[in-house]
Amino acid sequence: MKTCYEMHDRRYKMLKDEGQPGWDPCEVCEKFRGCLEETLKPEYVPKRGRLLELGCGAGNITVWLAEKGYEAYGVDIAPTAIEWAMQRAQKHGVSVDFRVGSVLDLHDFPDGYFDVVLDGHCLHCIIGDDRPVFLKNALRILRPGGAFLVNTMCGETMAAQCDPASRCIFVDDIAVRYIGLPESILEEIRAAGFEIVSSNVVSDEESQDLLVTATRIGKAWRAISPASHIVSGLNQSWAGAFSDDETGLESEMLWAGLIGF
Repeated sequence: MKTCYEMHDRRYKMLKDEGQPGWDPCEVCEKFRGCLEETLKPEYVPKRGRLLELGCGAGNITVWLAEKGYEAYGVDIAPTAIEWAMQRAQKHGVSVDFRVGSVLDLHDFPDGYFDVVLDGHCLHCIIGDDRPVFLKNALRILRPGGAFLVNTMCGETMAAQCDPASRCIFVDDIAVRYIGLPESILEEIRAAGFEIVSSNVVSDEESQDLLVTATRIGKAWRAISPASHIVSGLNQSWAGAFSDDETGLESEMLWAGLIGF
């Protein structure tokens, strides 16, 4: 299928010239922030450390997360969006590392660099064979015990706009959105190597969004923690014996108790 991810920059230029707050109107950003606020609450989701938003756009969410105390980074393919995001960060008085780049090529970041990787409404823009590349990149840069947070369009609400064979929305001959079934998207995330901790679908009259919290379990945790310890509930008492600053083991233990190791 034909794609043109760079076309997003034209849209950002138009929105900025119109005085819009970003890609989405204010009410959509508020809805996203509300969902994300709930997603960040559980103890197994890191409350500090490095966070990368994939497809950060004009930085509405990334800047908000920097204000919450994360060492925030944002990547987007649209230069206009990144310029806009930098201006937003400066206006809010926070430091954010915004970069123009492709979410399909994150070579600037070393393995296991981030505590949290956020899909900033980007995954549904990634089409076909690029989707496993996106997910494998996210897995590589996430540290063991870190959190991968996904908020992506899904389901049947927008089915009338989709090509039934590909489940893509096309503009002319260019595929611009993938509206997969929730079960299919979850399987994609698992196939990339993530362990899914929670998922649910949020619906309204216009769309459905799949919310996923997943993690990367490291070899160190698998080696020292037999399944019997999880079943007996001893993982919680073990957790206090480790710091996640260097090894991530504390977070891994909390995750493992949830995913059934």
